[in-house]
Amino acid sequence: MGYTNYIHQKRSFTDEEWKQVLQEYDYVKEIGHIEPVNPEDKDTIIFNGKNNSCESFYLEKNLENYFKGSMGEYYKEQFDKNKYHFNFCKTRMWEYDLSVWYMYVALNHISKENISIGRDR
Repeated sequence: MGYTNYIHQKRSFTDEEWKQVLQEYDYVKEIGHIEPVNPEDKDTIIFNGKNNSCESFYLEKNLENYFKGSMGEYYKEQFDKNKYHFNFCKTRMWEYDLSVWYMYVALNHISKENISIGRDR
């Protein structure tokens, strides 16, 4: 059975916002429920659950980075149509779900006019 967290992002994060995002990510890493996928990249956050993982949490500082790669053209078309980038992370409510939801809530708090969130609950 699936369980999904959702995020809508309207613009790139500012440098100050991203600094706060990275501080919250450092906090989540300290708790220990996640496995960072790309610890050397400071403009992208990707992590999986430590014991179980369904999908990776994925966040870009720069909105334009979502528009690269194999799905980039589609993502750009959807952004132009909807005026936001839609992303999600399926967790099956496994242990790392709390880390995913914590990050989404923190993002919404840090950049309220930019980020909206939801989940299957």
